[in-house]
Amino acid sequence: MKFTKKIAFASASLALTLATPAALLTQNAAFAKTTTVKQATKVKVTKKTTPFYHKDGSMFTKKKPYVYGDWKSTVAYKNTSYNVVKTVTIKGAKYYYIGNDAYLKASDVKVTATKTVKSSSTSSSKKASTSSSKTTSKKTSSSASKTSSKKTSSTSSSSSSEKTSSKKTVTEIQVTKKTTPFYHKDGSKFTKKSPYVYQGWKSTVAYKGTKYKVSKTITIKNKKYYYVGNSAYLKASAVKVIASK
Repeated sequence: MKFTKKIAFASASLALTLATPAALLTQNAAFAKTTTVKQATKVKVTKKTTPFYHKDGSMFTKKKPYVYGDWKSTVAYKNTSYNVVKTVTIKGAKYYYIGNDAYLKASDVKVTATKTVKSSSTSSSKKASTSSSKTTSKKTSSSASKTSSKKTSSTSSSSSSEKTSSKKTVTEIQVTKKTTPFYHKDGSKFTKKSPYVYQGWKSTVAYKGTKYKVSKTITIKNKKYYYVGNSAYLKASAVKVIASK
């Protein structure tokens, strides 16, 4: 009878041991689920005029208006469309960043184009890893601590090297040539039939001395370009960097 009880106890223990990984797999599968969110990519002004805002929620003023090329204003006008770089919250209200340090309040515009972005949660994976770590033996935990200390030292050294080699991000440029073309993201130039349009200003080129805020730096056909907003890019060789972060 004693031998039979031992076999039964061992079988039960084995069943519990095998059930744990399956439970963790189920948890991980649930946590790995992704959700899709729509983000605004273009908006249109719905009011007669609406202010341009700074990132702190303050409005542009007549003394320091919003400047884009040769165009200056403190407000955007009805039915004008803007490409959206990102959506942010300022003092509890939603705003759309349109480039060149300017934001438009969501209540003053309507979204005319969006894109779908996937997002996933990582908080659950921490729980799974925590629960699994609790079930490990003392020998495993001690060896893991040794391994983690090695990883920590190597990680810290690699992070320090990354900081040393990190490059500054360009935030503002100035045209150095008499004129330089506006480019599309495929490297083609704006044309007279389809010029670059900003508010009431139309042109196929940017002029010498004009300053532009830079949203991002990209490579098109092995050449460096700066994105200046509203689907327009300027070639790096035709401008000089005057601000970075």
